[in-house]
Amino acid sequence: MRIRRSKRLLFTTMLAFIFTLGATEMIAQGDQVAKTDPTRVASSVEPSLTNRTAPSATAPVSTNLSRIGVATGQPLSLSLDEAIRKALANNNTIEITRDDVRFQETQIRSILGFFDPVFTINPTYNRNSTTGNSAATNDFGLNSNVTHFLRHGGGNYQAFFDNTRTENEFSQQQVTSGNLGSNSGGGTAVFSSRLGFRYNQPLLRNLKIDATRRNLKIARRRLEQTDADFRRQTIEIIAQVQRTYWDLVFALRDQQNRQANLELSRENLRQVEARIQAGAAAPLSRWEVETEL
Repeated sequence: MRIRRSKRLLFTTMLAFIFTLGATEMIAQGDQVAKTDPTRVASSVEPSLTNRTAPSATAPVSTNLSRIGVATGQPLSLSLDEAIRKALANNNTIEITRDDVRFQETQIRSILGFFDPVFTINPTYNRNSTTGNSAATNDFGLNSNVTHFLRHGGGNYQAFFDNTRTENEFSQQQVTSGNLGSNSGGGTAVFSSRLGFRYNQPLLRNLKIDATRRNLKIARRRLEQTDADFRRQTIEIIAQVQRTYWDLVFALRDQQNRQANLELSRENLRQVEARIQAGAAAPLSRWEVETEL
């Protein structure tokens, strides 16, 4: 019986020694890990936590959120509508497509100018002097007309009003169709006026289509195409701005959540250090929280 009790006591003593040795090794390894990895990780995230070895270092540390090339001193509020308006106003592609639409509209107006009524006035003056005749003759003419090409049927009309004043004897005879006395001496003048209207309508030529109307149809099709391209480009820019805007909102909210988690971890670290100082927690728990930070 004594031998059995001695064996049990020896076995118990060996188990206690092995358990004590394992616990000592685990504590040593924990101290070694705490001196290397957690400090290095904490220094890469937050350099101010590297030298935190005393339980009294519980003051909150501010996080540097500044970004390179971004001025965070004066933030500006920007709504989605304002972002879309600024993008459409300052986008070069939108401006190019808008100019294409304006150019096609100008092309259509230039083609339609062919069908505008055209008013023409043509004044003339002639002075004739004959050798041996002291009196010179003066002839005046004022011709005016209105021409208009019709958009349908290929016809056109012209209204004219001509006025002539002549002092030439030969011209006077042609106007009056009579013999003037030799005593006229070119001292008299004859006035003549002519008013008329002409309409020209081809029977089959240019009845349904002609070169001008063909170019007008082509220009209108190009205008529709450029307008569709402008609308498509505008829709793409608006969609891109909306995606970028909400990505930015998500990034800001994610940053706020990460900042809140960081503050929560700092509060957890403060509580853990308080428990360690009170002897209610092991020192290893502090390094776990700092590794998380």
